[in-house]
Amino acid sequence: MSVHQQVMNGMTEMAAAFAAGGLQLQLPPASNQAIGTEYIQIELGKSLSAKIPFDARFTNPLKMYQGGFLCAALDEVFGPLSYIAAGKPVVTVELSTTFIRPFTAADEYVVIKAEIVALTKSLVIMCAEVKSKEGKLIATSKSHSLIKADSPKT
Repeated sequence: MSVHQQVMNGMTEMAAAFAAGGLQLQLPPASNQAIGTEYIQIELGKSLSAKIPFDARFTNPLKMYQGGFLCAALDEVFGPLSYIAAGKPVVTVELSTTFIRPFTAADEYVVIKAEIVALTKSLVIMCAEVKSKEGKLIATSKSHSLIKADSPKT
C-alpha cells in the first residue's frame, strides 16, 4: 500500500472512530483532492510529507502559485499530522508562513515536509519546509493547533 493510501485510509478510519463517539468529521477534507495532495512519506506521529502539483487555477496575476493557496497546501500536511499525533481533532490557532521564492509552473510540484516540534495536552506545535523538486527552499511555516479537549480519542 502506498503512503498516500495509508494516510487516506487512516483519515477514513479516524472519521469512523470519531463518528462512533458522536463527532461527525469530513475526513479526508474536500480541499485535499482539490489541491492535488499526494502523501509520499510518513513517520507516524513525527513527520508527514506530501507532493503538491503546480495548478494554474491557484495562481496570482504574475502566474505564480498564490501564497494563500500555498498556506492551504501546508495545512493539508499539518492537519493530518496533527490529528495523528494528538489522536483527536485539532483546530489551527496560528499558522505563519515565510515565502522565500515563488512556486511557478517550471517547478511542476513542491514537496512539503511537516514535523512535530512539541506535543502537549492542549497543543500541537509543528514546522514545515516547502521545497521545489530540485530541493530549493520555497517557504517555511509554523503551526500551532489546539487539541479539542471535548473530543473522543481514537
